[in-house]
Amino acid sequence: MADARALLKAKRAEVRITHPYAAYTSSGQLRCTICNTSIKHASAWEGHLGSKGHRTNVMKAKEAERRKAAEEEEMRRREEEERDGARLGDKRRAEDDDGEEDEQQAKRMRTNSPPAAQADGGFPTDFFSDPTRTLPERDEGEDGDEDAEMADGTTPTAPASAPQPKSVLDDEWAAFQQTVLQPSAQPDPAQSQQEAFARATVFAEPQLITNGATSGFPAEPEPEPELTEEQRAEQERRRKEVEDRELIMDRLLEEERAQEEADERVSALKGRLEMLKRQREAKKGKKAAK
Repeated sequence: MADARALLKAKRAEVRITHPYAAYTSSGQLRCTICNTSIKHASAWEGHLGSKGHRTNVMKAKEAERRKAAEEEEMRRREEEERDGARLGDKRRAEDDDGEEDEQQAKRMRTNSPPAAQADGGFPTDFFSDPTRTLPERDEGEDGDEDAEMADGTTPTAPASAPQPKSVLDDEWAAFQQTVLQPSAQPDPAQSQQEAFARATVFAEPQLITNGATSGFPAEPEPEPELTEEQRAEQERRRKEVEDRELIMDRLLEEERAQEEADERVSALKGRLEMLKRQREAKKGKKAAK
């Protein structure tokens, strides 16, 4: 019996299991936190880790962690989008306020400034944005010649004018005619590369994603590889050794528990015997006193 107790104490004093899923209760009992089950002794821990139930629980826990991380990432992205939208709205409101202030200031300047002097043709001096498009000034001599030609019945011939330089409006009108009015015309060789890239369209073939994590379903566990006869025999031998050890430890625990109960009963009987002796001595003392 002493040898059994020494063996039991040595087993209890062995190195504690250090594993992320291993935990000990206040009474020193080893437990698996992922399976929420008790392990009888430390030697059975490796066998528990290789069991199918433990591996299934580990996969479920990892899948729950991945889902939680994805939900947190989605919430973080939505918060960033909301902050960006609020910042963009504030910026647009500020730009609208600035535009309204500029427009009001321009209206005040137009109402406060005197009317511009009109030229001979009936247009204000600043009517044309391009100075080259202003009407030429007419001399009195030219007016007289034109009146004389009108009286003779001849039509005056317009003098050949020098070609005017192209403005931005002319370039835009030419581009509009080329793209809209003349779609079959050849493209302008001077078209910028940036515009070509801006109008480009990218095509891609659809691709089926078979990964379970990306499609919203949990990934299926991979099939276990088939074991050879030697591996099966070794696994069976280890399983029997573990079972034998468990049986031995269970018997030792039962024997220790029975011994402790017997010791408690002996102590209780000794206590009662001592109490009876004291009671008898007290009765004898009372009789002697009488």
